[in-house]
Amino acid sequence: MKEDITGIQAQLNKRSSSKIKIDQLDIIDSKALSNVLLLSQSDLGVVRNGGRRGSAYGPKAILNTLLKMTAHKQRASAYKSIREQNSSKSFNDQQAEDVATISKVAKETEANLWHLGGGHDHIYPFLKAIDSTSKNILVINLDAHLDTRVDPLFHSGTPFRQFANEAKGHFKIIQLGIHDFANEESNYKELKNSEMEVYTVSQLRRETSNYTTTAQFLDTLTKNYSEYTIVLSLDCDAISSESMEAVSAVNHNGLQISFVRDIFSWYYSLPQARKFCGIYEYNPIFDNLSSKGSRTIASLIGPFL
Repeated sequence: MKEDITGIQAQLNKRSSSKIKIDQLDIIDSKALSNVLLLSQSDLGVVRNGGRRGSAYGPKAILNTLLKMTAHKQRASAYKSIREQNSSKSFNDQQAEDVATISKVAKETEANLWHLGGGHDHIYPFLKAIDSTSKNILVINLDAHLDTRVDPLFHSGTPFRQFANEAKGHFKIIQLGIHDFANEESNYKELKNSEMEVYTVSQLRRETSNYTTTAQFLDTLTKNYSEYTIVLSLDCDAISSESMEAVSAVNHNGLQISFVRDIFSWYYSLPQARKFCGIYEYNPIFDNLSSKGSRTIASLIGPFL
């Protein structure tokens, strides 16, 4: 029997009017924006760190998933691709160029900035751009790895030490979800003119009464940093493999996604006028057919768009 689908496509197309709208930054009025998504589509830093290729495709996969979500209240949002996979420039030159690009976007708009990588090396140009207008910076990083390697050649495992060596003001990083077995002893080496506070998964369970007092825990951690620009950074390999398989280093004892959601909600409830959030290391090549990974990440971003 012939299927009757006459007019069905037109009917389905009408649903697009209620979806989240994210236009290209270059073609809309940047002053009216609430959110800007910056897409860094390169995994060169991951490869230089010995990881698996594929995170370069993460930002677009996340964006495409967001565009399928329904928005009951639209906030003006836009995206801009600032780094493509294929580049003839050296890694260091790419980082310098990204600093300039992000700084320019930050000056042209007062919107919240979402930075989607790529490898975690992309947090370095993001922080450098923020550092140009902020006196002091506090990073809350969700990760299995400290990303403070002492290697002389930069990659996705070196960004926080690299930034600490160059920060203009005081820099503090609070690392949540760290595994000792995933970090060399040298990673814990003191940062130049900076502070680092580390919490393992088991410590977080204790400190938050099994994740039931997350907001109070974070309030205590940050109570003396009201004059700092607080930046939220998520390396997706911090999340338990139950929810996140699509990363270079799958985490068999990671953070529960409900705890990560609570952290995002807490961050966006802060009185800080402008929010800076980076999400890195999602690798859609290793996602399953349901796109579980991209849906998980999009669910962290969607409520704030």
